[in-house]
Amino acid sequence: MRDRLHAPRGDAALAGVLVVAGLVQALVTPFAAPLVGVVYVVGTTLPLAWRRTRPVEVAVVSAAFWLIPLDGFPLLGFVTAALIFYALGAWGRPTGVVVGVTGFATACAVLGTLLGPEAPVAAIGAVLIVVAPVLAGRVVAHERARNAALAEVTAQLEEERQRVQESAVAAERARIAQELHDVVGHELTLIAIQAEAAAAALRSAPERAAEPVDTIRATAHRTLGSIRQTLDVLAPLGSARPSYDGLDEVVRRATDSGIDGSLVVTGTPWPGQAAVWLAVTRIVGECLTNAGRHAPGSPVEVVVDWRPDRVHVLASNPVDGRGRPAPGRGLTGMRHRAELLGGEFAARTDDGRFTVDVSLPAEPVRVVR
Repeated sequence: MRDRLHAPRGDAALAGVLVVAGLVQALVTPFAAPLVGVVYVVGTTLPLAWRRTRPVEVAVVSAAFWLIPLDGFPLLGFVTAALIFYALGAWGRPTGVVVGVTGFATACAVLGTLLGPEAPVAAIGAVLIVVAPVLAGRVVAHERARNAALAEVTAQLEEERQRVQESAVAAERARIAQELHDVVGHELTLIAIQAEAAAAALRSAPERAAEPVDTIRATAHRTLGSIRQTLDVLAPLGSARPSYDGLDEVVRRATDSGIDGSLVVTGTPWPGQAAVWLAVTRIVGECLTNAGRHAPGSPVEVVVDWRPDRVHVLASNPVDGRGRPAPGRGLTGMRHRAELLGGEFAARTDDGRFTVDVSLPAEPVRVVR
């Protein structure tokens, strides 16, 4: 930052030009005794060089010289006064000091006019040459402060926009990770079940191993396709196509892999709610996968109830001491899906059965975290 004691080059050059012009007038067409004229020109004009860095002091010093009696007036004195008192209004601080200096300078201008050769009515012009530039400077200072405030608000809004974008990117990454977990976790569970069946068949009846191996191959190809589709969630979720037979397909694949699952669908499904359809499909698949992983051999009952205002998913299976899934990405992912669409999620163990209860509204409310 420039030292306040140093005059800006532009003001210093302007002050030099006006001092030279004033001295020329003082010597060629004197408006006072030569020495008095030189002192008056230098005292009222030279401080102009510091009008931006020391506006209060410059105004006081320059106005004080107006009390020197003259026989005329310097031609460029009005220009100098206007520049000095505009600077007082634009850069002078605090406001109380500016008002006080303006009053002092006005008094000096009036007295200087009355002491000079002009008619007393000229005192009105002397007042205006002080007050008008100060008011103009205050207006400019107010606009400058408002523009600075607007610039600060704009910068804050830009920072907030950056934070929102970063939050949206993080949420999108979490959603993609959850999609991959649901797809890969479900399909790999099916592959693992079939692999165990194939291994058992190879030990006892090798000719029976072909069927689970074929199922593993088909599941692996399907998994690759599902992963490719999941990567498409980089597009908005609402652009995904709903699959009305997706639930039956999920249950059929689970049953083919050895998970004893049953599906009951009641009510009339809503058309066009891609986000809800995708969430219901993933939740049903996760329920079947969790049951196959944590309670192998237990029948899983899934009920999907479509109502006018919401869809209700209820999945339950009998458990022993090992049948309840530990909190992990599966349950957390289902909870996240429900909450993201403004729904509700609950998982509990009652009377020897583990139950997942999910409710999603008909008009999803996307919750931004």
